[in-house]
Amino acid sequence: MPQLDSSDDGEDVRPRALALSIDMLRAVLDGETYEAVALDHGVSRTAVERRIKQLAVQVAATAGIEGLNADGATFVRRLRLYRDAILGAIDWLSEVEPAPQRGVRILSDEEIAAGALRIRGRSQQPLEDQALYLVLLATGARPLEIARLEVRDYLHPDGSVRHNSEFRADATITGRSRPLFFRSAQLIQALDAYLAERAAAGGSTDAGAAYRGLDPNSRLFLSQSGVGFAIRPYGENGQRRFRCRAIQETYRKLFRYAELKQVTALTVRHTVADRLYSRGADESQVGLLLGIADRGSVRVQFPRRLPSLDTLTNDLV
Repeated sequence: MPQLDSSDDGEDVRPRALALSIDMLRAVLDGETYEAVALDHGVSRTAVERRIKQLAVQVAATAGIEGLNADGATFVRRLRLYRDAILGAIDWLSEVEPAPQRGVRILSDEEIAAGALRIRGRSQQPLEDQALYLVLLATGARPLEIARLEVRDYLHPDGSVRHNSEFRADATITGRSRPLFFRSAQLIQALDAYLAERAAAGGSTDAGAAYRGLDPNSRLFLSQSGVGFAIRPYGENGQRRFRCRAIQETYRKLFRYAELKQVTALTVRHTVADRLYSRGADESQVGLLLGIADRGSVRVQFPRRLPSLDTLTNDLV
């Protein structure tokens, strides 16, 4: 079992720390990079790597996996080769020592609406920033995935909205396509206003033009320089990794404008998952929409909020 410290005040933090390490390991098994996990949890890349390697080596021993060298250059690649066995060992570990539910902030309707108004009043490019804010809340997508969206992902050639769209495999973190829905009236209104402004700025005034006069292969969202957010490759040994610092910084700015303190893109993903659960979604559906293949990973990363017993038993008859 992982050797994790206790807090100075005597409280045993081992179960919480173990749950966090399991959460991080599942994310990496699902295709996330150390850097992406670090951004999601607000910690350093080194801290994520240390936690994952410490847990993975001991989990591998439990699962009888040999040759998983934490110091090797291909550690993550080999980790994913044994994904099913490691997930099984993690499930066993979770049952042996179940983690308490962690308090996760869920944004309220009032916070979301007030944030949108503040962004509109404070932004220098309010239409695009409003759309960026709402697409995160309406889809639960990761910022890098949003940066990769193209006009054709939102619009049909005749200019109508693709209500039932798809995240292209080359746009997702995991490299697997998944459903993408544009079914929020508020989001569609914001996107349409932003794209109309963008088309006009580009000299297009023909409302009947294909893709509303926009290049279908251009990015759906543009940086302040008028081009897509810069996405940079990084990593060694053939591991395909990318980062988009510009859109991460843009979302941090939007959360400041919205006065949503201590809110990150991960907070928004938790909020989206919570809303999906409240509408009757199961873990498979939540995982499909958020881009997480394993139901166990969904259960750990985005647990369903359970009502208290007094709420459940109130006015039963």
